[in-house]
Amino acid sequence: MSPERWRAVNALLQAALTRAPAERSGFVADACGADAALRREVESLLRVTVDDDFLERSPGIALPASSGAGDPVPAPEDHDAPPQALAALADRYAVERVLGRGGMATVWLARDLRHRRLVAVKVLHEDLSAALGPERFLKEIELTAGLQHPHVLPLFDSGAAGGLLYYVMPYVEGETLRTRLARERQLPVDEAVRLAREVADALAYAHARGVVHRDVKPENVLLQGGSHGGHALVADFGIALAVQQAGERRLTQTGLAVGTPQYMAPEQAMGDRTLDARADVYALGAVLYEMLAGEPPFTGLTAQAIVARAMTEQPRALRAQRPSVPPHVDHAVRTALEKLPADRFPSAAAFAAALAAPQVSASAA
Repeated sequence: MSPERWRAVNALLQAALTRAPAERSGFVADACGADAALRREVESLLRVTVDDDFLERSPGIALPASSGAGDPVPAPEDHDAPPQALAALADRYAVERVLGRGGMATVWLARDLRHRRLVAVKVLHEDLSAALGPERFLKEIELTAGLQHPHVLPLFDSGAAGGLLYYVMPYVEGETLRTRLARERQLPVDEAVRLAREVADALAYAHARGVVHRDVKPENVLLQGGSHGGHALVADFGIALAVQQAGERRLTQTGLAVGTPQYMAPEQAMGDRTLDARADVYALGAVLYEMLAGEPPFTGLTAQAIVARAMTEQPRALRAQRPSVPPHVDHAVRTALEKLPADRFPSAAAFAAALAAPQVSASAA
């Protein structure tokens, strides 16, 4: 979507929201006239903004556990991988225990019997596995298997077992950035900037190879080598794209894409299927904002409230909350969080450069 188009869509959205709910549909129809595509875009945004249940109907949307930082709410016990799935993997992986649960999957600690190493086996929940089907999901996820970078958690294996889809990653001693933030809320400024630059390096590497992450968030950043002084590893590269493309028909019915509301770029929340590196730049900007401020740039009691605020409001200035944040870092984060992709850094490398040096501008390559 071009900047001019976004401004037109956003202006109509703001105008529609000033009307009574019963009047909005007619107003949008009249304002858009013969431009059916514009009408669809505005109506899609209206549904996201005003419907509390809309995001919950999308199988790929990771809903927030709370209005700000904190550990995710554990999924119900019936989301654990059923015994038949684990039994089907028994000749290759000795599963030991659950490491964590999320909106899309359960992660198990296991021992790779062939290579004698500890691994993390991520098993998609039954309803999502059924909706996606194995063939296309595995084809899409395979595209990311070749990513090799010091700050990218590699993909070891993937497949289907017991009717469920799974993929295998190294088991990393340490913790996620989410766990660290839940415990400490804010990180030291220098460390937060360093971690963000490491994530940006990983993103730039993947973007150069045509892979956009689409779900950068604290849960997907592992801190290897201990929480303090540990280095960032970005997990789940390509998984969001694999889920979205493999389940495109199901997701298209909602008009939404895979992602997490607190870190989702406006164009991603609108269901734009031509996302580029700048969507990841936005998400990383939101993650760095949280590392510095102690909460994401936009919070709310519901997912739709978060998305609505991200589309219509400006985040509170970092330096107003934490004066020790250097001006150039504050400016870099604000640039990364611009509503329009064209107003953000053109690449993750440019974002990293701006974080490192005050003189680097948003126009850097």
